[in-house]
Amino acid sequence: MRSRKALLMLAVSGLLLFSCNQSERPEDMPNTPTAGVLQVFCEEGFTLPMKNQANTFMEIYASSKIEVAYVNERDAIQGLFNDCCKVILISRNLSEGELKKFAAANLFPKQTCVAKSALAFVVASNSPDTSFSVQQLTDILSGTDTSYTIAFDNENSGVTRFMKDSLLQGKNFGKNCFAVKSTPELIDKVAAGKKTIGVIDHAWIGDKDETVTKEIMTKVRPLAVAKEKGKAAYYPDQSNIETRDYPFCRYMYIMRRSDDFTLGTGFIAFVAGQKGQLMLLKAGLVPAFRQERVIEVNTAPLGSQ
Repeated sequence: MRSRKALLMLAVSGLLLFSCNQSERPEDMPNTPTAGVLQVFCEEGFTLPMKNQANTFMEIYASSKIEVAYVNERDAIQGLFNDCCKVILISRNLSEGELKKFAAANLFPKQTCVAKSALAFVVASNSPDTSFSVQQLTDILSGTDTSYTIAFDNENSGVTRFMKDSLLQGKNFGKNCFAVKSTPELIDKVAAGKKTIGVIDHAWIGDKDETVTKEIMTKVRPLAVAKEKGKAAYYPDQSNIETRDYPFCRYMYIMRRSDDFTLGTGFIAFVAGQKGQLMLLKAGLVPAFRQERVIEVNTAPLGSQ
């Protein structure tokens, strides 16, 4: 009888000790769609919306931890391939050559477009310039027109690649173009010179309530761009991105390394889901997935019911 009591007490003590030693830290949790730790590499142009997405996700799912590194496009893709991260957010789909490289390593990334953004051309807040045409910007980028300098956020960023591919068809930039290391550094460079145009992602200036955006807008302001000289010029805002009246639209793609049912799956589902898409809408971007709205219109005369 005593031996049974002793065994029962030992079992209860062991259970209590086991329960007390259970950790609720994300690092100690099994990796599921709502728990564990996730490494994300995000293109620096999308810093502000990604911070909001990650912080909100962690507030909702307390057992999760989203660790985000803000890098250039090239490093994000390389990080996904080398397993330095499980999820990346960049401004394009992987190219055919990149997909073949992944496939050769038996990797098949899952790519999801979550929003439409744009490139913004910014000048110092006291600059007299208000608008340019696509051809004028092309002439400046190629060095044909050297009356302005162009500043990029990083030589390996998606912004720089987009400009080179879309306007110069892969040709080299003029000697009046240069790259810095980050968008904050670019903003300071542009603010210091009236003849410098900076190229950034619209996501930096899309949310007018964002503290960082308010600070940026005290130093620089966006230019309107016309598709042709003499035609209407449009600013990079949500409506002009939606209608594509603004000429330099681009996308946000979030992708994961594998099909595993882990935190990466849950986080991407969140960003592409209702809450995440509403947050992107608030950030001044154009969500890829819209919540359907059903509106009933009562056409009966007033007082007839």
